[in-house]
Amino acid sequence: MQMTEIKCPSCGGKMEVDPKNPNIEICSQCDKKYVIHWNRSVSTGEERFELTPVPESIAYEPVKRKEPKKTGWEPYGWKRGVALVILFFVLMGIMYGPKVYRRYQMDHGGIATETQDK
Repeated sequence: MQMTEIKCPSCGGKMEVDPKNPNIEICSQCDKKYVIHWNRSVSTGEERFELTPVPESIAYEPVKRKEPKKTGWEPYGWKRGVALVILFFVLMGIMYGPKVYRRYQMDHGGIATETQDK
C-alpha cells in the first residue's frame, strides 16, 4: 500500500501521526485532531480512509449515586432483632405465665406444705 501525505480537511495543513495514539492524526497548522477510519471496498478491495474530528472535550458530569433509603434497621439490625425476640418472650411470660404456673401446681399436687400429724 502506498502512503500519501494527508491534508487537514479544515485548513489544508500537513497531518502528522499522534505519538500517543497511532489512530489519530494532528494538523501541524491548526492543531485539530482527527481519527482515521480505514474502509475496505467489498467490490474492488480498495482501502480508503476517512477522517473524523475528535471533540476537544467531552461534556462529562458524573452520575450522583442515590443513597439507599434507610429504614432505621441497617446498622443495629441484629440488636433490634434480639430485642424483639426477648420482648416477645417477656410478653408471653406475662400473659401465659400465671396459667402455666397454676397448671404446674395442679399436675404436681399443689404447693408443698407441712402436714400436721397429731
